[in-house]
Amino acid sequence: MSTEIELRRQGPLAELVFVPREGRPPTLNHDTLDRFDQQIAAIEQAGDAIRLVVLRSASPKFFCVGADLTALQFLNPETIGAWIEHGHAVFDRLARLPLPVIARVEGYALGGGLELAMTADVIVASEQAQLGQTEARLGFITGWGGAWRLPRRVGPSRAKELFFTGRIVSAAEAATMGLVDLCLPREALDPHCAKMVADICAGSAIAMREFKRLVSDAPPLTFEAKANAEVRASIECVRSADTQQRVRDFLERKKKPAKPER
Repeated sequence: MSTEIELRRQGPLAELVFVPREGRPPTLNHDTLDRFDQQIAAIEQAGDAIRLVVLRSASPKFFCVGADLTALQFLNPETIGAWIEHGHAVFDRLARLPLPVIARVEGYALGGGLELAMTADVIVASEQAQLGQTEARLGFITGWGGAWRLPRRVGPSRAKELFFTGRIVSAAEAATMGLVDLCLPREALDPHCAKMVADICAGSAIAMREFKRLVSDAPPLTFEAKANAEVRASIECVRSADTQQRVRDFLERKKKPAKPER
């Protein structure tokens, strides 16, 4: 059973909520991406009735940790291009919504999960959040826009450091480098998001749309060019014996039963 993507409406607010299987973190596969795409289409069809979108998880421990195990098992030079393009299409559709999108990050946002958070206009994280682009540990690169979005948040040099090391940073450190926009105590997260919702709804919908268009269109490089580059680079990664061995090792570790909690 895949992670569910629920669309929850509260007046002008639409929440896209990741609902994982019990005891599991939210993950992404082709089915989840299709459901995500359907929920984004529903937001588009609602028109002016929706003023903003909040991305969040039903799990306090995990925002989203990227591709699930079934997706990883079937990646090869013939399939990875479609996988990258599928994620790009959905993430780009979300990023291009002509209204504010806020990512409410609690727990771990790793790999494709962090790439997803970065499609938002604003990222608000709890102090317990942990974020990282960990793809290199499995022999991959970012596949869904991370190579394009992360440098625009933290600068090219810092982005390279995070890509090269694959290290996971705290929300506090992420805030100092601009990876997240606000780092708040867990108990302050929902009140602050509620205040943001109220402030946005009090403003002009047209102004919000135009501000987003002007700022989002500012970078000189096209997203499509980066998407194509990521497809080519991902194919090279998945062809390598090193990546194939890393994936096998990772999947074997996941098969081992978890140690009981004391």
